[in-house]
Amino acid sequence: MKLMIAQTSPLLAETTANLEALESLCRLAVEAKVDLIALPELAFTGYNIFEHLDRLAQTIDGSIVTEAARLADKYNLHLLFGLAERQSNDELSNSAILLDDNGQHLATYNKRHLWDRENEFFTAGKKSCVVDTRFGKLGLMICYDNEFPEVARELAQAGAEVILSPTANMLPNAERQVLQIRARAMDNQCFVACINRSGIEDTLHYCGNSIVAGPDGEVIGRLGLTAGTMIVDIDLARIDESRTHQNYLKDLRVLKDTHVVNGADL
Repeated sequence: MKLMIAQTSPLLAETTANLEALESLCRLAVEAKVDLIALPELAFTGYNIFEHLDRLAQTIDGSIVTEAARLADKYNLHLLFGLAERQSNDELSNSAILLDDNGQHLATYNKRHLWDRENEFFTAGKKSCVVDTRFGKLGLMICYDNEFPEVARELAQAGAEVILSPTANMLPNAERQVLQIRARAMDNQCFVACINRSGIEDTLHYCGNSIVAGPDGEVIGRLGLTAGTMIVDIDLARIDESRTHQNYLKDLRVLKDTHVVNGADL
């Protein structure tokens, strides 16, 4: 799979302008023979939109997904992006949407680990998401999920070969983010891609440094602080190569009971 990481700096609450910028990315991706474009968390609204969610949150059949689907079909590209999603019961989710190259909706993942103010506005997701595609099995997580090893482990145990994480991580967390993504990849011997954003929204300074890590934790590609793109080739054969030496998922022993010893009793 040829993957484009689009580390964008979306205009806050300007969905039309941000979707127009997506078409330029699609043209660039076609020239490079890319299979899938991955964009950050809340990619077309900006992240710091809590006071504007009544206006900016959309259902899966709203204008944002509809236009993204049109472009996916027009340019024959898979698209992954973050969305403030309004559910049928009017609850809000911080979601990742995956579209295929015909513009069809393949999957929605609702962020499970909500960070800071997200807890006031979004409802936490309850399910993992692994999607079987012609490129392999793709697992989805979002931003703060990166910091919980259990999320990537669940995805890998469900067969995910490439884990994609739209993110809106801030300074000074660039190196922390890189370390976490490399660890998630190495621990599960799969590919993990963090698609972060750049730019400034009020007091929030986003740290960029989107990264793709391979099955041994190696850095396949990494961006800097500013907006930009990178294209990486994902060779799934690397997973089997890594697991030839040791296979963590196969050798994992899950403890059923933990015995806590009180040192005062020794």
